[in-house]
Amino acid sequence: MPKRYYFRVVCADEIIDDPCGAEAASIEEAEAEALAAFEEMRAEGNLPDDAGAWTLEIRSASGVLLRAICFR
Repeated sequence: MPKRYYFRVVCADEIIDDPCGAEAASIEEAEAEALAAFEEMRAEGNLPDDAGAWTLEIRSASGVLLRAICFR
């Protein structure tokens, strides 16, 4: 049964929350969807290049951090 996962993109001075989340059959599927969305945000210029390192967080419905992926 699919679960709902929530995503957050974090850098030193900015947090971008996804309040809607996405349903996925597994954490791996959620990660693939989150990475695609992150790359789309980057390609569209929604993530400043000078912000330093970004972390993509995948969280449960209750807010528990399930996975964090760092980008430089």
